[in-house]
Amino acid sequence: METRSHFHAELDALKGRVSHLAALVRQASQNAAAAYFDQDRKTAGAVTDGERTVNDQACDIDEACLRLLALEQPVALDLRRIVGYSRAVINLERLGDEAVTIAEGVLAGAGLPGPSNAALRTLAEHVLRMCTASVAAFDADDVPQAMAVCRLDEMAQELAEAAMRHITDELTRCLASPEATVGAILAARSFERMGAHAANIAETVVFVVKGTALSKQCQP
Repeated sequence: METRSHFHAELDALKGRVSHLAALVRQASQNAAAAYFDQDRKTAGAVTDGERTVNDQACDIDEACLRLLALEQPVALDLRRIVGYSRAVINLERLGDEAVTIAEGVLAGAGLPGPSNAALRTLAEHVLRMCTASVAAFDADDVPQAMAVCRLDEMAQELAEAAMRHITDELTRCLASPEATVGAILAARSFERMGAHAANIAETVVFVVKGTALSKQCQP
């Protein structure tokens, strides 16, 4: 009994580490978006400087997951928790990578695309809400909230497509420079992928709590 109590204490500590990483990545995502729309090089630099911390924590958590799998041979819910935490970390690390990509675009100095900036901002705000909600769902094992995040991913894709149309249209009408257009396209793609990773984290919550097959987690 004491051994199992120790194991569950380790699992709880592991979740705490994932939650801490999620908070870091969420903040990096918010900072990257703010840096892009304000063209704030200082904030962008802080996002890129934080990449090593995110990557190091992700590696440490992954090693902890593997150690628990190897030494404890968990089953049922305990196994789902470890596998789910590992999957969440993969998506958190990739979400952080997208934040860094956006920040690097600011540091490259391409500038904003023009009037389509509004469409990009709408996309970014939607995706950041997804990120915040997915982290909250993970922290609370909140399946309904996780399912709601999953269903927001389709809108994120639609908003990304709309932003891309605005951006390319402005380039055609010479309302934006080629450099700013390329930067905006890269930012739009990164925001879209951030939304996808947020949805993946939400899917993981459903998997951990309900044991639903990964391919069906976000279905009504």
